Amino acid sequence: MQTPAPVVMYDTEVALDYGRFSLCGARWDGSDLMDLLHLAQIGSRIASDESTVVVCVPHQNNFSMPLRVEVWAEPPPRDFGAWQEIFECGPEVDGGVLWYGSPTMENRPYEVPDGRYGVPICGRGFVNRGWPGSTTPGDDWRVQLWPSRRRLPDRQIRAWEPPPQRGADQAE
Repeated sequence: MQTPAPVVMYDTEVALDYGRFSLCGARWDGSDLMDLLHLAQIGSRIASDESTVVVCVPHQNNFSMPLRVEVWAEPPPRDFGAWQEIFECGPEVDGGVLWYGSPTMENRPYEVPDGRYGVPICGRGFVNRGWPGSTTPGDDWRVQLWPSRRRLPDRQIRAWEPPPQRGADQAE
C-alpha cells in the first residue's frame, strides 16, 4: 500500500510580526482583519470567516520563518506528536491562491485549487511567549489543506506552554 503524500508542496521562508499571521483564500484586498484578530485573542487564538483565518502564535516575531504549505487529496496522516501548537479551521479558496500575510510584512501567494478545505496549522520550535529574544528564533510552521465538504470549526488542538522559569530563590 502506498503511503499518502501531498499533491502539491511549497517549502518557503516568510516573515512573521506582531505575534500573528493570516491565511486568505480570496482575493487579498488588504481589508481590516481586526475583528478576526479580536475574536482570536479572546478565544482559542484562531478565528476565521468564510475565506480568511487569523492565528495568534507564541513568538512576537520571526523574520526568517520556514513555512511549508501542503495540498492533499485526502486528510493527511496526523503527526501531531511532532508539533507544539496545533490549530484547525475550514476556509474556502476562491481564485486559485492562498495568501500568507503578517502585519508590516510582504504577503506571499501559494497556488491552491479552489474549494473548501480542512486545514491543520502546526508550529514548533518555540522559546518564549512574546519576545523570543531574537528576530529569528527558529520556530517553523506547516499548513496542510485537504478537500472538505463541510466547514470545520476553528479550534486549537494543542497549545505550547513555556517551561517554568526558575526563580532567584530556587537552588541550582
